[in-house]
Amino acid sequence: MKLNTLFSTTIMVASMLAATSCGSSNNNAEQPPLPVATAVCEGVTTLEIDSATTLITLRDNAEPSTQPNRLFYGKDNKDSAKVEQLSPSGSVPSSIHAFLVKKDNKLALFDTGNGIDKGGKLLSRLDSAGYGPENIDYIILTHMHGDHIGGLLNGDSVVYARAEVFVPQVECQYWLSQSNGNGQLAARVVDAYGSRLHQFSFTDTTALPLGIRAMAAIGHTPGHSVYSVSGNRLLITGDLIHGYDLQCQDMNISPSYDINPEQAAHARKFFYSLASRKHSIIAGMHLPGNGVLIEVEPVQEMEMQAE
Repeated sequence: MKLNTLFSTTIMVASMLAATSCGSSNNNAEQPPLPVATAVCEGVTTLEIDSATTLITLRDNAEPSTQPNRLFYGKDNKDSAKVEQLSPSGSVPSSIHAFLVKKDNKLALFDTGNGIDKGGKLLSRLDSAGYGPENIDYIILTHMHGDHIGGLLNGDSVVYARAEVFVPQVECQYWLSQSNGNGQLAARVVDAYGSRLHQFSFTDTTALPLGIRAMAAIGHTPGHSVYSVSGNRLLITGDLIHGYDLQCQDMNISPSYDINPEQAAHARKFFYSLASRKHSIIAGMHLPGNGVLIEVEPVQEMEMQAE
C-alpha cells in the first residue's frame, strides 16, 4: 500500500474513533476507575472493563516465553546494534494470547491461538474459565497468521461449532491468494466454516456484533486490525507489539514477522498514542504477563506528513 493510501486509512480510522468515543475526548474529564486483574488459574485472568463488559485473558502457550533479539534486527540487520543496546539480556518477554469478551450475555473470542495439534492451551484455559467452544457466539480475528487461526480447526474439523467468525475482507483475500502454508491454512478455515465466516470491510461500522468496531492497523499483515470495545475503553490490538520491553523504548523497531515494517511502526505509534490519550486498556496477543496494559504511557506522536 502506498504511503498516501496509509494516510487515507488513518484519517478513516480517526473518523471511526470519533464516532465511537461517545463524545468524550477531554483528557481532563473524570476517568473510570482502573480495573484490577483477578487470577483464575495459570494463564487465565479476568478484568471488569465496565459494568456490562468483562475481559477474560487466555494464554495459549503453556509457559511464559521470550522472543530473541535477532527477531528485531530489521532488514540487513540495520537495527541490530540498537536492539542489543536496548535489550542487553538477549531476548524479550512475550506470549501468545486470545481474549474472551463477555457482554450482553454473549461471548466474543478474539483469535484462537495455535491449536491443539501445535500445543496450544487455549481450550483447556477456556475450560478453566468455565466455558467450552460450544459456548462461543462470535470469533473475531485480528489477522490470519497461524498462531491466531490455528485453533479454529482440529485437523479439518471445526472447533467452534456454533460461532460466527468475522475477518476483514482484505486480510482474508490476501491469504487466500497465497500458496504457502499460512495461505493453505486460511483456505481450510474458510472452507470449514463456510457461511458462518463473514468477511467485512473496514468502512462498514455495523459489521460486527456487540457494538465492536474494527480499525485498520495494516503493516503486520495487509488486513491486520485493532478492535474497539465499549467505546474505546478496551482496544484489542493483535500483533502491534511482539516484544513490549524492547519496542516500548523505540516503536520504530519492528520484528521480522511484520510484512511492511514501516507501516507496522506507523500503526503501532498511532494506536498506542490513541490509547494513552483515551485512557484505553490495551489487550495485545503477544504482550507479556496476562497480555493486558491497564495504563498506556504517552508515546511520541507520529508524523502525519510525508517526509
